[in-house]
Amino acid sequence: MFLTAQGGILGPFAWILGKLLNLIYNLLADGNGMANIGICIIIFTIVVKLILFPLTFKQQKSSKINMIIQPEMQKIQKKYKDKKDQESMMKQQQEMQALYDKYGTSMTGGCLTAFVQIPIIYALYRVIQNIPAYVNSVYNMYAPIAQGIIDSKGSNAQQFLIDFVSDEKISGASYAISRFQKLVEVGVDNIIDVLSNFGVSNLQTLSDTLQINTVDQIDKIEQIHSFVMGINISEAPGYKLSWALVIPIASALFNYLSMKVTSSNTPQTGDNMSNTMMKSMQLSMPIMSFFLCMTLPVGIGIYWTANAIISLLTQLVINAYYNHVDMDEMLEKQMKMAEEKKAKRGGKKTFMERLMDSSAEAQEQYEKQQAIKKNSAASLKNYVPSEEAKKAAVNKAGRQYKEGSIGAKANIMLNYNNSDKNNRSKEEK
Repeated sequence: MFLTAQGGILGPFAWILGKLLNLIYNLLADGNGMANIGICIIIFTIVVKLILFPLTFKQQKSSKINMIIQPEMQKIQKKYKDKKDQESMMKQQQEMQALYDKYGTSMTGGCLTAFVQIPIIYALYRVIQNIPAYVNSVYNMYAPIAQGIIDSKGSNAQQFLIDFVSDEKISGASYAISRFQKLVEVGVDNIIDVLSNFGVSNLQTLSDTLQINTVDQIDKIEQIHSFVMGINISEAPGYKLSWALVIPIASALFNYLSMKVTSSNTPQTGDNMSNTMMKSMQLSMPIMSFFLCMTLPVGIGIYWTANAIISLLTQLVINAYYNHVDMDEMLEKQMKMAEEKKAKRGGKKTFMERLMDSSAEAQEQYEKQQAIKKNSAASLKNYVPSEEAKKAAVNKAGRQYKEGSIGAKANIMLNYNNSDKNNRSKEEK
C-alpha cells in the first residue's frame, strides 16, 4: 500500500522520525489535541539536526584537516604535474594515499559521513510530506473526510478523487495522485495520503461538492496549519502577492548563506572546472529552492528554511571552534591516532591500500602484455618465411592459398607461432 508509512529502505528511518514528530506534536498539543504544525516542524528539524551533529562535526573535521594539509598535497601534485604516463600517475596516487594515511584522513574528506546522512534526510522529507501518516491526532482529523468520500462515491471514490484533483488543478497533490491512481483498491489511508496534500480551501470545495458535513474537521485542520501572519502551511504560496512569499525568499537566502559559509571550510582542488561548478551550485541550489517552495506546500518550505538556518548556525559555531583551536596540536593528535589505528590493524592493509595495490598489479600486468605484443610485432616484422613455409600455406581442408593472399599470410603467421613455441620449448629444456 502506498504511503501511510514510508516503505523500502527509508521505512525504518521514517518510522523512527515519525515517532519523534508524533511525540513533539503531543507535547505541544493543548487539551483539545491541537498543536501548530509549523512550530512542530521547526522543533522537529532542530532535534534531528542535533542528533546528526556528531556526524556533521566529524565531516567538517575531516574537511578542515584536508584544507590544512593542502600545501603538502600541492607539493605532490606539482612533482608529477607534467608526467602523464601511467607509472607516474600511479606513484602520485600512492604518495597522496600515504599522506592521507599519515594524518588519518581520506581522499573523500568526510563524504562517507555525508552519505550516511542521506537516507535520514530523505526519510525526514517523507515524514514532513505526509504528516497524517505519522501523527495520530492529525490522521484522526482527516479520517472522517476520507470516509465521507467512500460513503458518498463507493467504488467510484478513486476516480472521483483523481478527477477532482485534475479539475481543481491541485498541483501540490500531483505526486500523491500519480501513485494513488495506480492502486487496484483504495481505502481510508490511501485517500488521506492525497487529502493531506490539499490546501484548506480545496478541502472546503471538496466538502461542498460531496455535500457532506465536515465543518469541524476542516476547522481543526485549518487551525493546526495556521502559521504566523495568517500563512496556511498546507497551501503553496504560488505566484501571487501574499505573506507566504516570505518562506520561499527566506529559504533561498539562508540556503545561499549556508552554502557560502560551508564552502569556506571546504578544501579547494587544483581543478578549475570543479571549483567553478562548486561556485555555480552556490547560486543554482538557492534559486531552485526558491522556485520549489513557490509550488510546494508552505510546510515543506518551513522545513527547508529551518534546516538551512540551523546548518548556517552550526557551521558558524564549528568555524568559531576551529578558529580557537591550535591546528598544530590537532594535527599531532591526528597523526598519533593514525599511528595507533595502524598498529591495531597489525600490519593489515586498509581498503584504499588494497585498492592501490590491486591497481598497481593490474598496471604491471598490462605493461607486461604490451611489452610482449611489442616484441612479437617486432619479431614478426623481421621474420622471413622459408620456401617450405610459403609452400605450406594450405588449410586443414587441403586448399592451396595463393601466395601473398590473406589466407597465405595467416598460415605463415601460424607457422611462425608454432616455430616460436618450439624454440621456447627447446630453451626451457
